[in-house]
Amino acid sequence: MSDKTIKLYDEKPYASNFEGEIVDIVNEKGKTALILNQTLFFPEEGGQTPDKGVISIISQGREVESALKVIDVQIRDDVIYHYISEECEAHIGDFVAGSIDFEYRFSNMQNHSGEHIFSGLAKKYFDCTNVGFHLSDSEVTFDYDKPLSDEEIEFLEKEVNKVIYEDHKIWAYYPSDDELLNLDYRSKKEIEGAVRLVEIEDVDLCACCAPHVRRTGEIGILKVVDYINYKGGIRISILCGSRALEHYKTLDNITKEISHTLSSSTNELADNVKRINDSLKDAEYKLIASNKRYLDVVYDQVTEYVDGRKCGEDKPASMSSHIITDNAIILDLEDVDNKSLRDMVNNLKSRYKDCLVGVISKSDKGYFFILGSESIDCRNVATGLREALNAKGGGSAEMIQGNVAERIGEEDITKILEDML
Repeated sequence: MSDKTIKLYDEKPYASNFEGEIVDIVNEKGKTALILNQTLFFPEEGGQTPDKGVISIISQGREVESALKVIDVQIRDDVIYHYISEECEAHIGDFVAGSIDFEYRFSNMQNHSGEHIFSGLAKKYFDCTNVGFHLSDSEVTFDYDKPLSDEEIEFLEKEVNKVIYEDHKIWAYYPSDDELLNLDYRSKKEIEGAVRLVEIEDVDLCACCAPHVRRTGEIGILKVVDYINYKGGIRISILCGSRALEHYKTLDNITKEISHTLSSSTNELADNVKRINDSLKDAEYKLIASNKRYLDVVYDQVTEYVDGRKCGEDKPASMSSHIITDNAIILDLEDVDNKSLRDMVNNLKSRYKDCLVGVISKSDKGYFFILGSESIDCRNVATGLREALNAKGGGSAEMIQGNVAERIGEEDITKILEDML
């Protein structure tokens, strides 16, 4: 068992480069991990993903070998494992030069420090306890044990940014056991061994193992980007500093693109989008009503023919594309909305209980189909369509639905269904 790794990031969170010595080399499931006597690499710990960077092996002549990418950093029993991207000629006792990606480190520090302020204020004002935290490349989320209203979250966001602008001091330290007994600090779990506290002047005191910025002003800004009810409490997503800026730039570009498309100023964008959405809903209602009138006519024509036909009687020209046999009634239609089609199938299914009934709606993009029956297992038909046309979809014995992405050459889904039946 190797000695505990000296955590240089505890005292030097702003350093980028360091030197160390290899004290052990571990091979685990085809991966090589270097264990150093000391490191700047923060491991995956406390809900935060590890630092990124490279390690180079230094030979006796002080020549630096090619840099090895560090693909993961883990900690077990205070020993830090640096997993490298490729095999190397490293030996125990070799010296290394390490370099962390400080831009990535600083972004993590901004976001983690921002979360501490938010959680400290949530505890102060609403007695929320932080019961979960995750900081990755793409998101920062934390969970509280009780819900918060929209107004309370907006209040906290404003208060956090006020703390950021006031530029409070932040520092980390290991209090003695006696000092710890007299301190009121936040912690998500019971901690064994030495407790490292991160203090934000006049704002928060929390047990934490991660690097933080020196002053709240370095966080820049905190923006709440999402929140949802979660396990009786709430899960909140935030972004701070450079990540918040990138998020804003993305939203700004999307807003400008929509504004350009709609020939609308950004100030009027919400009203214009609502107007267009209302217009689309109105058009959709009118289309559904029109489809219903059309399908009512088709239904009357088909049922009149099926109920009154004579053996061998030819179908009228208006129904020539429909499949109508003794055990199947499948209508060939064009560009009809799915709800109207489903209503048609249910009406046919209840009227012709011994038949396979259905509708096929064709468009330039392919086919949408719904088939149903009270006496025939529709799943067998679905299997046939998958084999013949690579159809997607499924359902139950009583009803299936799906689509064919595009028309395949001269093959037609109506003809294939007719051959199957």
